[in-house]
Formats: sequence, structure tokens, C-alpha cells
Amino acid sequence: MVFSKEDKILIKTLRESKGDGAKRFTKEFPDKNWNRKGLDYFLKKLRETGTVKRSQRTIGSGRRRSSRTTQNINAVEDLRRETPDFISPDLWPPNSPDLDPVDYAIWAVMQRRVYQTKIHTIDELNQRLIEVWCGLEQSTVNMAVDQWRRKLRTCVRAKGGHLDHNF
Repeated sequence: MVFSKEDKILIKTLRESKGDGAKRFTKEFPDKNWNRKGLDYFLKKLRETGTVKRSQRTIGSGRRRSSRTTQNINAVEDLRRETPDFISPDLWPPNSPDLDPVDYAIWAVMQRRVYQTKIHTIDELNQRLIEVWCGLEQSTVNMAVDQWRRKLRTCVRAKGGHLDHNF
């Protein structure tokens, strides 16, 4: 089964944010005509590679790279000199999608709503993003913050170590 780029991103986002599986995807998106066997295969590859790209030559997990650039570290050092109690960059936790509620909880909801109808131009996309953002319920934001707090507690209990994705 061949998935479009948008479908791959949607599946990956929902898998990471909600842990949905093939059965849930076929039930929730019947108009996509996805079959469970194809979804199971795609989810397996996604688990193994961490990316939605087809090329096996792609290096990395597909997640964002670190923002600890020299420029950012220098800016933080300047800030640290002004505020001595500030946490230095060497004590920052690694970037973790588990601790990023906006990217992985709120964006999943927004993405589903934005792409409910076909978008033909960048202007349409911009307008649709603004409409969806303005219509976002406070309860959705509250849910993301609650999940984030639970994930932070789990991270503290793990002492910054590996987190089980079933928390």
C-alpha cells in the first residue's frame, strides 16, 4: 500500500501523540481506504526507523535536531551572567518529543482539523491554520498541559533516563 506524504505525517503524528494503531486508523479514517496490513507494515517501519521517509539511507530518527547551537549557548551564557540562578546549557535535558506538548498534542489536533478539507494554495493553508487556531478549545490546551505535567513527573521518576512510551 502506498501512502501519500500527508497520510504518512498524519499517521506518524497520531501514533506519537495518541499511540493509535492500525485498527484505530482504519476505523477513524474510513474515507482513506487504508488497509490494516499496509498500516501495520508502515507502523513497523516507523517504529524501526523513526521516520516517514522511504529512503533507508536517511540517518537519524526523523526527530528535530538539537537547538544547542554555539549561538544559542552563547546567548544563554550571556543571560546566565545576568541571572546567576539560571540553568546552564550543560544541565539542559536533551530535546524530547515526550516533553513537547505543543508539537505532539496540540499540533495533532490542529493537523486533523486543518486537513479535513483539501487545501489548494499556501494562502488557503495560512487562512485555515488561523481559523483552526482561533477555534481551538481551551479544554484541548488544558489536556495537553495535563499530559505534559504527567510526562514531566514520569521523567523525574526515571531520573532523566529512558521513558516508556506507555505512560
